[in-house]
Amino acid sequence: MAKHRAPDHRGSDAPAEVTLARAAEALEGLGFEPLQRPDRLVVSAYAYIATVWESFDAPLSLVVDCSQRIPVEFERAGELAAFLNTWNHDRIGPVASAHLMDTGDFEVHLRASVRTKHGLNDDQLASELADCMEYCAAFSVELRSRLVPPEWDHPLPPPLSRAQDAEALLGRHPSERHLPRGGEAEVFEAPDSFAGPSGDQRDIVRAVELARLEEAFDLLDFSYGLTPQDVIATGVNGVPFAACLDGDAGHRYARVTAMWDADVPADRGFMPLWLMCNDFNEQAVGVRTYLHEFAGDLHLHAESTVLASAGLSDDQLNAFVVTSLVSILGAVDAISTECDGTSVVNWPSSSS
Repeated sequence: MAKHRAPDHRGSDAPAEVTLARAAEALEGLGFEPLQRPDRLVVSAYAYIATVWESFDAPLSLVVDCSQRIPVEFERAGELAAFLNTWNHDRIGPVASAHLMDTGDFEVHLRASVRTKHGLNDDQLASELADCMEYCAAFSVELRSRLVPPEWDHPLPPPLSRAQDAEALLGRHPSERHLPRGGEAEVFEAPDSFAGPSGDQRDIVRAVELARLEEAFDLLDFSYGLTPQDVIATGVNGVPFAACLDGDAGHRYARVTAMWDADVPADRGFMPLWLMCNDFNEQAVGVRTYLHEFAGDLHLHAESTVLASAGLSDDQLNAFVVTSLVSILGAVDAISTECDGTSVVNWPSSSS
């Protein structure tokens, strides 16, 4: 993580509720022609199909799911795993994952999301969607150059492309892609909803500086240190965390990351642990996991990011920090439990 200079941006429009209708209008303003249904939007592209939908699981989010038109052959599973982990390790933002199809080949996905509990103004919404679509295009180009045979890298016949677009628009919802055929998602809590404006300075969208990120941790009454690289270092429930601002002026992000030393040898333990990360990434919204090799062992990283280039209000930034900590702890808990049989997260006892 490194420090970069923040753009001098100050928004004037207060954030408003994010709906699919607003998302469609923003996409049209970016030059796309989304197909529309009440529960999703579909953007058709040469190499992929992007589906935009709302996740009502806390935290409320707008999600962009990018599905590649051409699957990756099963025989290249090892190469695919290494490619996806490297992408998630090196890039900021959307998470890449793969799903084993009934045919035995892999459907490859890229998922981006933005928290909308406290709304977005028009500049923020357009910036988020533009960033997502840029990532979708870049991911597709890199994936095809590495894992799709050159003789396959051509536009699909129009009838086949239209059939894929129709399936994306009318078929199974992308929020259910991780479920077995005919399976239904379990619901454990009431749907999240738009909080509405605060009606004070917390609604003002301002440039995101490191001091504002520190203030968000101060509100939680957390003790933390600041490294010479301007990284906020802290720990939550026994799990080490880091937070910083990353990226360049045009693509600047606030980033919260946790690490767990899985104590798994990298030379023979990569694939089982990566599969756990991939299964988590296939269903997660707003958090992603990947593996980092250090001194011959594998470390699990779980992180969450938000685009800060168009500024954030206090409510948006504070909610990002809180929900990131909660979501990331959930990710570390799930994967460490699956890997070791017990959670590395020191959850408070029910009696405390």
